Amino acid sequence: MKVKTVLINWHDKLPIFSVDFDHNYTDSRGGWRFATGGGDNNVRIWRLQSPDEREADPQQPMVEFLASLNRHTAPVNVVRFSPCSSWLASAGDDGVVIIWRQVDESEDKDGAQGNKRAMVAVPGNLAIGDGDDHFVEPETWRPTALLRGSLADICDLAWSPDGRFLVSASVDNTARIWDVSDSRCVQVLVDHSHYVQGVAWDPLGEFIATQSSDRSLRIYKWIGPKDPRDIKPGTDVVVLGASHYSMGVPVAEEPSLAANDSGSDAEESRMDVEDAAAAPTTHRSQRLFHDDNLASFFRRPSLSPDGRLLATAAGVQRGRASRNTCYVWPRDKLGGPPVLTLAGHQKPVVATRWAPCEFEAPAAIDGDAQAGWLAPPAGCKESATRMMLAVGSQGAVALYDTSVAGRAVGLVGGLHYAAITDLAWTGDGSHLVIASLDGFSSVASLDQPSAALGLKRCSTRIDKAIGDARTGLKHDSVQSEHSPLSETLPESKGSETTSAAATITTTERGKKRLAPTFVGTI
Repeated sequence: MKVKTVLINWHDKLPIFSVDFDHNYTDSRGGWRFATGGGDNNVRIWRLQSPDEREADPQQPMVEFLASLNRHTAPVNVVRFSPCSSWLASAGDDGVVIIWRQVDESEDKDGAQGNKRAMVAVPGNLAIGDGDDHFVEPETWRPTALLRGSLADICDLAWSPDGRFLVSASVDNTARIWDVSDSRCVQVLVDHSHYVQGVAWDPLGEFIATQSSDRSLRIYKWIGPKDPRDIKPGTDVVVLGASHYSMGVPVAEEPSLAANDSGSDAEESRMDVEDAAAAPTTHRSQRLFHDDNLASFFRRPSLSPDGRLLATAAGVQRGRASRNTCYVWPRDKLGGPPVLTLAGHQKPVVATRWAPCEFEAPAAIDGDAQAGWLAPPAGCKESATRMMLAVGSQGAVALYDTSVAGRAVGLVGGLHYAAITDLAWTGDGSHLVIASLDGFSSVASLDQPSAALGLKRCSTRIDKAIGDARTGLKHDSVQSEHSPLSETLPESKGSETTSAAATITTTERGKKRLAPTFVGTI
């Protein structure tokens, strides 16, 4: 892996709040198109050159400027490309979601004059203006829809897998679901009691996850029609399925000591009925996430490309020198506690991002072919695949491979003078872009040990994605036999996560270790 901070004038030296790649972009030269949103109120489109174009050093990423989109009236907090097209959604402190699309010169009604920008060519990059009107943007983008209705700043966005809907997270304590084609809000989610700072949409279209500074993760089950034209005004399209605030943790101490614990983190202890007679261990409730004192605009969750794993931000874990963590839930246990904690981060986790593709499973490591998180999905006769997860804390980015258990495969830190804000992968998982409040972005080039695969590699799993999707997360040879949502999400609202099987381990080197730790069984 090789990492470089690209020193160009991304957003007039103001913070970069978001980055995202267009996975539907094609170019004869290769390369990847991506967007950034920043504190200068603009969205900017860039192109990351392919390794073949980098004549001086193929491993050094070079970035080309393509366009500047400047309809927002306040800083842009999030940019997200549609999974089905090159439409781009952006939102920020002005509370407006703008849907952009690229247009040809013949479609540009504003003429070429409005598309000109004064730019200076920096070696290898295009960056800042000098007042001479001589540079014309290579691409032209125009708004195709404006989604109004949010009462305050918007922190995050997520597209539905078919590109028909959009969910936004706002500091007015709500998440809103939008019908993009009609530019209307179809439902407002008002269950959170504080800022909603992150959202994720299941790639199989069955649920939405939201994270808030009220220290909760909420899972909403989709119950509405998939066609926006079939949605009647006033009809709910999602229902609250699960709320996660805390989990029960076994503690090897007397009940009297547990009872003396005070503060918001200490709640009523609960014991599993089956284990109560056999084990004297008590269970103390532990909060899962940081409170609203966390100095971050974002808590960005992410779902794996096959929808089997949900990674969350702002996790907190008691009993470790470095208590910041990323909790992971399996798809078929969204109503239960997390089964995996990616602990050891020195600063709070603010963003998680899965690579958008799966990879071929690598050869056995030291003769151990089972050293990983995942087993092949039920009904899929092909070999197991692996996936890559980037977990961004405010100071560093840790990379995890689902085929490697027990440790992170990479750690990138010390690149920026301010906090990291967002992460984005190229479509083949070969590059990762890291955005920061210091006004710069870094690009990590990864040499993947196996080839990238399409999501439809296993037709059995895709054809029966909802009924037969099973996690296959390995722990003590226990594998799930439940369907994704029908049997796991409780009907009652506001339920808390509790688990007598949850346990947290501490190592002598816990302060420096970035290791996946199982905290429960499935």
